[in-house]
Amino acid sequence: MNSNEQHIHKISLITKGQGAFLGAAVGDALGWPQEPEAKRIDKKTVSPTEFLDNGFQQWVRKTGGQYFPHQEVILAGEYSDDTQLILCTARSLFYGARWWHHLTKRELPTWTSYERGGGGATKRAAQQWLAGIEPWSSQEKDKKRYFNAGGNGVAMRILPHCLLKATETNFEKIAKNIVANGVTTHGHPRALVGALAYGFAIWVALREQNTLQYGAIIEKVLSKVNCWSALPDLNDICPTWKNSALEISNGQYDKSWHDSTDEMLRLLELCQEGMKQGALSIEREVITKLGCFDKNIKGAGTVSAAAAIFIASRFAANPFHGLLEAGFAYGADTDTLASMTGGILGAIAGIEWLGNYAAIVQDAKYIQDTAERLARNQDEDSQTKPIDNPRTKKTQIDSLIKQLELSKSANTILIPDGRKAKISDTVNHPSLSNSTVVISWKLITTGGQSLYIKKISRTKNKTEIHTGSKYLNISDSNVDLEPVKVQNLGIRIPVKNMDKSRFFYEKVLGIKVESESSFLVKCGSIILTDLEEYKKIYGFSSEMNKPSIINTIDLVVESFDEAYNNVSKVGAKIMKDDSKSHQRRFFYCLDPDGNLIRIYEVKF
Repeated sequence: MNSNEQHIHKISLITKGQGAFLGAAVGDALGWPQEPEAKRIDKKTVSPTEFLDNGFQQWVRKTGGQYFPHQEVILAGEYSDDTQLILCTARSLFYGARWWHHLTKRELPTWTSYERGGGGATKRAAQQWLAGIEPWSSQEKDKKRYFNAGGNGVAMRILPHCLLKATETNFEKIAKNIVANGVTTHGHPRALVGALAYGFAIWVALREQNTLQYGAIIEKVLSKVNCWSALPDLNDICPTWKNSALEISNGQYDKSWHDSTDEMLRLLELCQEGMKQGALSIEREVITKLGCFDKNIKGAGTVSAAAAIFIASRFAANPFHGLLEAGFAYGADTDTLASMTGGILGAIAGIEWLGNYAAIVQDAKYIQDTAERLARNQDEDSQTKPIDNPRTKKTQIDSLIKQLELSKSANTILIPDGRKAKISDTVNHPSLSNSTVVISWKLITTGGQSLYIKKISRTKNKTEIHTGSKYLNISDSNVDLEPVKVQNLGIRIPVKNMDKSRFFYEKVLGIKVESESSFLVKCGSIILTDLEEYKKIYGFSSEMNKPSIINTIDLVVESFDEAYNNVSKVGAKIMKDDSKSHQRRFFYCLDPDGNLIRIYEVKF
């Protein structure tokens, strides 16, 4: 018997809950860079072996869509919307009977300001909540899109409901809360039925105190279909929803629900058949039959639920292997599949199977503390606390951005969902268009969650922001730069982009900023001058992009290797590599405006 199997019955509900939350987060962080939809810039395919050897890795994604394309650095172990929305649900449940109000009025609207990798249906619905509109009561076109949304965006976030009510003797109340949560963003039965089946599997795993038999979760979900498949009455929570569903479906919503339940059962039967086959390679064959690699249905709520239940059941005795199977199922919706699989596996096996990943995944302690709080408070009403503020509005999001622009690092601000957060870092994102400017602020909430609040804007004059194909493709907050000690230098230069040039001289080369104004930044003896002001002062034609003079800057440093490493890391063009003259090393590189920088090692 596997040692994991021997100890499952000794695991407390708190540890199971923490394992489920952390398993979901680790799976999310593991699978996110593997899926095509993540738009990884380097398009690198990582193998499970490489992951086991190297762990989480930093990667860069293209985001912003067609109109605001830019690069975003995802640090090692950072999670996506799957984990964000699990935590949104969990925080809402701390408001007891008012949880649905908090989710729709505060959490989802505020999430629009910090979401990472969110699905289209969820983002559209959250934007409508931000505008004070129920998605099922919106304009006809938007309403149809809402009721056609059958993706896995519901199933991936309902784990907290199952943990909070793990000791309930029946699933009925949990089922109602899962569907009430689900309809806030998705209206198609496929999304809601998938979430119910997955939630029932999580609930079974959390409650089980004895060793789970091979395939037992699949068997229980199939045999107890009447416990989880009914469409609950939501009139006391969202009284207008059912009438809207019937109207949009021409009275056929209940039939569509029944059809989605039959679909879920067929998928579970395929899982059951797969469990009976002993071949080691059967996993990919089964999840292929389920539709995990079919672009048209791979993100469906029913498909993702069945696949997660199957993989977790298949690898209950070897959970980390199961997480790898889900996270590296190339072509599938890997972040959500691995998150959902990790949730079940953690509910079965607790935390230990995650090893060091449970400690290094983004916001590990906050996630663990949140799970423990839910597991300890089984009486929902005992958690009820007042909601003092009205719903989050777009004006509050806009005000937050303005406040961030005026704030400094380490300042504490209040975010619209009612939490306090400290500014940890500011990131300038490389743009992939001539007119897009993107900046984000990293915040750490009082509880310990990391949020990235992003501002996207257009440049006023539509002139090119000079990033080049490689130059500065990562920001100062995400490059491990080494300190450079400067001995002497001297030059005054015009620059096209003050922020980019300041970053290069201050952060990359280590030259201290001594003073600055609206169009000047003095770095030691170098004065960076805004190009447009430079043209006015020195009489250059307004049509000129830059002066014809290209400056040559001599820089003597004590920390030569650190300077060379920093220049290499940010992708600046090196014109002459590390060489030696008169017993001291030197190299030449270009700054963001094409000026030649000659960097010499100090002569001792």
